[in-house]
Amino acid sequence: MRVAGDDCHRDWLEHTDAVLRGAGLRTTAGRSAVVEHLARQRCLVTAQEIVDALRGDEHASASTATVYRALETLHEFGLVRRFDAGEGVARYEPVDPSGDHHHHIVFDDGAVEAFSDRELESAFEGLGERLGVDLTGHDVILRARRPE
Repeated sequence: MRVAGDDCHRDWLEHTDAVLRGAGLRTTAGRSAVVEHLARQRCLVTAQEIVDALRGDEHASASTATVYRALETLHEFGLVRRFDAGEGVARYEPVDPSGDHHHHIVFDDGAVEAFSDRELESAFEGLGERLGVDLTGHDVILRARRPE
């Protein structure tokens, strides 16, 4: 699994810029701030966490409405993944242009952590073969309690 390092950050930024420009969308300060913030994230963030971070990061133009509009646009173009752990709050993360991905463990305290597992990916590949279909994606959410 790739994590949000310099290369991944740059790849996602370049890919996002190319997709949005290709769709004829003009660059806005608010959306650019959201994109930059998302590119620095290792995993899931809520819209409110983005709003709070941008307000503390001299991006006063990134209002709550701006953040939600930007996230909706990014989701519409497949640039971010929307994740709902059943807690009533959507979380977002960049979609790696390489296709690399990870899964999530939702802890009973509300924390969410990323994990990847090659054996799990192999199991999905085998399942697709057994079902006679080409799986185009999957989502795995594990719920867990931390050991005492």
